[in-house]
Amino acid sequence: MMSDFKDIKKGFQGIAIILSFILACIILFYAGKLAYKEIFRKNIKIEEIQDHLSAEVKMINTIIKSIQSTPQDLAYILEFHDIDKNEIKILLESVLFNNEELYGSAIAFEPYKLKNDSLYNSFYVYKKNDSIIFTDLNGPKYNYFYKDWYIIPRTLNKPVWSEPYYDDGGGNQIMSTYSVPFYKFNKNKELFHGIVTVDVSVEWLTKAVQSMGEILYGYPMLISENGTIISAPEKNSIFHETIFTIAAERKLPVLREIGRDLQKGKSGYKILYNYENNEDWYVFYSPVESNKWGLLILLPESKFFRK
Repeated sequence: MMSDFKDIKKGFQGIAIILSFILACIILFYAGKLAYKEIFRKNIKIEEIQDHLSAEVKMINTIIKSIQSTPQDLAYILEFHDIDKNEIKILLESVLFNNEELYGSAIAFEPYKLKNDSLYNSFYVYKKNDSIIFTDLNGPKYNYFYKDWYIIPRTLNKPVWSEPYYDDGGGNQIMSTYSVPFYKFNKNKELFHGIVTVDVSVEWLTKAVQSMGEILYGYPMLISENGTIISAPEKNSIFHETIFTIAAERKLPVLREIGRDLQKGKSGYKILYNYENNEDWYVFYSPVESNKWGLLILLPESKFFRK
């Protein structure tokens, strides 16, 4: 009798073990199904954001190429035509009138290349309210020969985008300048004669990318080839910091990796673990091919699936 009871007890224990195993399998199955569904959902969202970032980069790339073509056309005119101050004024004013994304434009000559008796010959137009102002950048106080927008393309002998800077005495605001050298031919020799520039204000660039942040509930950033912050929600970081200094100050090596990837022309995304408020943040990034800038979007996980 006792033996039968033990056998029944063992039978129930076996059944209990089998049921527990089946229940565990069911729980694991549904847990795995939910996990797979969450991973699949997240991957779809990641692809969606990457596609949106790619489209935004294409738009910026188109704008940048359009901006670059303007001084290149002016350089061509200056290489094959001799013009005076009045014609320069007309050319520069027409540049701003026909290009709303531009803040300013300049034509700066080498010493004595416009007038044999004049060391400084640099002419500048910029927008102020609803007007286009024509002025010059002449004289030793400004001394444009030693400004980055002049000396770097002159030295490298090629068009160059400047790092963001505050142009004190010129545009008097934070901007980035695209400079194109121009030449004259003398007895089959190519002689450097000056620089043509166009300026884009940081404020305009910020407006150009902020719509992406509004759509994705994230924080867009535009950085230069060297990592300088061109546009960001935190205005104090613009022009004063780089993605590399921020990485060092906040001990975020992932940002350094992103900066390096962009310099190599790579796109992708990385995660900043417990970045803010103990929350993971996703950083999507892509290079702007035409001038080697980089566009980023920072997205907290809490807003990842927000509609």
